Amino acid sequence: METFRRAVLLFCLIPLLAGCSSTLDQRKAFFSELSPERISESSWRNYTGMYRGTIHSTAMPGDIMGVNVAQWDVQTEGAALPGVTVAEIRFELSGTPDDPLVYLEMDCASSSTWTLSETYLEKYTNIAQRQYGVKGRVLAYSHAPNQLLISLQPAFFSPNRGAAMILTFRGKGCVDIEYIGHFSRRGNGNLTRVQTFPYYSR
Repeated sequence: METFRRAVLLFCLIPLLAGCSSTLDQRKAFFSELSPERISESSWRNYTGMYRGTIHSTAMPGDIMGVNVAQWDVQTEGAALPGVTVAEIRFELSGTPDDPLVYLEMDCASSSTWTLSETYLEKYTNIAQRQYGVKGRVLAYSHAPNQLLISLQPAFFSPNRGAAMILTFRGKGCVDIEYIGHFSRRGNGNLTRVQTFPYYSR
């Protein structure tokens, strides 16, 4: 009986492990074009501030163990059927090119064949003074001439666990976002800088 249980567990884990392997390969390609140099101080001053916008994410076409991952939607409970996630973003950037300080809020709404709808709010920061009540942590690295890499570290069962984003600053307060998550989940969006930059969470 114990051998049977282990076999069943292994069978259930194979797609998950294959999905993680596929995601790691995509990450390498995702990050390969980033410059090893930091953003210049003069450019950095033009990028700091508070931004708002939206990210849309879904699964990309491909196969994992014979399963088309375009038909997968990664939710809190694991793999689900076709769906989409929309995240309203509030993003604050300060600090320096060598030590970016980030505060991020993601107000997410998702739906799929298995779940009618789900909403959740996640907060992330690497600013010590703002960590009270914020469960998520974030790693941030600047890359010349105008990109910022963000690695999300939320609570364990978050659908954003292990996700990463590349922000490309286009000038005039506009930012493009590329998002990569588990099981070939990809997304993109845009942010626009707003006038105020309060140093506290509303």
